[in-house]
Amino acid sequence: MSIKITSDSTCDLPQELLDKYEISTIPLCVMLGADEFYDGQTITPSNIFEYVSKTKTLPKTAARSVEDFKEFFKQFLDNGDEVVHIGISSGLSVCYNNCLKAKEELGSDKLHIVDGRSLSTGTGLLLIHAAELAKKGKTATQIAEIERERALSTQASFIVETLDYLHKGGRCSTLSLLGANILGIKPRLQVVDSKLISTGKYRGKMKPVILKYIDDTLSNFNNPDTARCFITHASAEPEFVEEVVNYVKTKNLFKEIFVSTAGATITSHCGKGTLGILYINDGGRR
Repeated sequence: MSIKITSDSTCDLPQELLDKYEISTIPLCVMLGADEFYDGQTITPSNIFEYVSKTKTLPKTAARSVEDFKEFFKQFLDNGDEVVHIGISSGLSVCYNNCLKAKEELGSDKLHIVDGRSLSTGTGLLLIHAAELAKKGKTATQIAEIERERALSTQASFIVETLDYLHKGGRCSTLSLLGANILGIKPRLQVVDSKLISTGKYRGKMKPVILKYIDDTLSNFNNPDTARCFITHASAEPEFVEEVVNYVKTKNLFKEIFVSTAGATITSHCGKGTLGILYINDGGRR
């Protein structure tokens, strides 16, 4: 019997990392009008941008049903695996509750559900760590307990380049949008107590704002697990992303700096150009 690490598509891990750590994901749903698509399988961020440009409305996103999760988990349980599932924060989606119901209906003590308390590669960091623990011989129960504690220390935040998507989603008034565009204001969104909230704002062009945001983040969350961090973005320009990665490298903090592009679900809510640095701020405790 082996331990299988699973998640949903909002973990935003690149395929090469999913393959390397043998992590399996279930795609969440994205609705373009009346048409339903699966994140990363039948819809990409470019489809989102095209739809929003044409319709001036945002897609709708949806969790998977209890039955969907049961089917997803059953394939691994039937294979004799023990499953540790770490998904999007319970404060951001009903996925966690649906997973708990799926576990109850399956009646399996080989299925361990962990509230990732984050989103995007904030969850991805927990998944990679869980996969490493499995290879080191930790039991599924031990892994689930460790990741539940570790989830409390995830630093997941982003700078939003434009408020257009937040405005279309009802999270920003027209007056605020106009003022922000005139003043060049870019909000900082951060996961706090399992929910995504605004924790500040910067003013100016994106490059100096991002560099200042990284400095502030590393200063305020200054006990990082130096094993790795993610630079995660919503289809930002490659040259700009490379500049950001190189800037983080100058800090000489992280052994690995991974780059990840946000999938369709996350992109649907934040819009193009959003970028953040994500890491575990627990000093590398195991």
